[in-house]
Amino acid sequence: MGLGAIVVVGGALEALNSTAPQAGAQDSPPTGPLEGVEIMGRSMVDRTVERFVRAGVEVVTVLVPAGIPLVTPAISISAAATDVKVQVCSDIPAAIAEKFAEYAGNGIDHSFLIAGSLYTETDLLDLFYFHREARQPATRACERQVPLDLWVVNCARAKDFSIENLFAQCSAVSYFIRDYVNSIAHARDLRRLVSDVLRGRCIMRPSGVEVRPGIWIEDGADVHRRARIVAPAYIGSGSKVREDTLITRCSTIERDCFVDYGTVVEDSSILANTHIGIWLDVAHSVADGNKLFNLERNVILEISDPSVMRANGAVAQERKMLRAVQEPRAKAFELQEKTTSTQKIWQFGANLIQG
Repeated sequence: MGLGAIVVVGGALEALNSTAPQAGAQDSPPTGPLEGVEIMGRSMVDRTVERFVRAGVEVVTVLVPAGIPLVTPAISISAAATDVKVQVCSDIPAAIAEKFAEYAGNGIDHSFLIAGSLYTETDLLDLFYFHREARQPATRACERQVPLDLWVVNCARAKDFSIENLFAQCSAVSYFIRDYVNSIAHARDLRRLVSDVLRGRCIMRPSGVEVRPGIWIEDGADVHRRARIVAPAYIGSGSKVREDTLITRCSTIERDCFVDYGTVVEDSSILANTHIGIWLDVAHSVADGNKLFNLERNVILEISDPSVMRANGAVAQERKMLRAVQEPRAKAFELQEKTTSTQKIWQFGANLIQG
């Protein structure tokens, strides 16, 4: 009996479900879908796919709505027995239905269906066995009477229903989860997950090595000896933390970031490739490039001054582009000056000879 999985990113699956909370403008994350953002070294999609791989799922498909950039999951364990694919599509409900039909035709009798933003530590195989015993087209997981965007679906029977009607079939029997659950829909959810992980409230652990109790640092990180890191905290690969900085209160510095001299990062997450300038106080926020989402005031700020915040390497790229324009002009001007100078000298010498 084959077992598959479908992971839907970008909020497309939540939009199909009327019970899912709708995000307001003020709640929007500072960057794209947070399930594709690295959190303590790995994205939620990567972690979700790996959980299915560990559970023995034979095939995993990641469905990405057109126009949403998402890196292909990088599975850190041997996935030789699992076929992992990423499919970009414009019609998510149709793509889900097609995938169920494809699975059924290839001998995959049942499939998980999950939103990429949902993180849960429930026993996936126990959920599958519960669904199989219930003998219904689909079984939905719930937490404290709240439906979650996680189903197990009978692939062969799914063709008899539209996706919306298939969801309605789950109301008879639900699977109740008592394990850790967090839906990473907004920046505050990201911060809650970071805090829970660093404080040991769930099974997930940061990437890298725990160099001291509660402090995880990845290979390639450069932390100045005069920087102060207060546990719990995480520093990602390739990031640089300069002297007299303070990283404290469950803060995370993701991959390839730069935190400059004297800056304090408190109860905040600095997302990958972000440059934070000198003598700043970043507190209760999520920073991404030149955008800052302050969780206390629930506002997103876009910083126009690149010396304060920017995407790491943005200034260098701008200088490179400027040089690409200026250098040909400078060379042309230099050539013109040389030519003019040569002509003047020749003419002056010629005049002397002629005189």
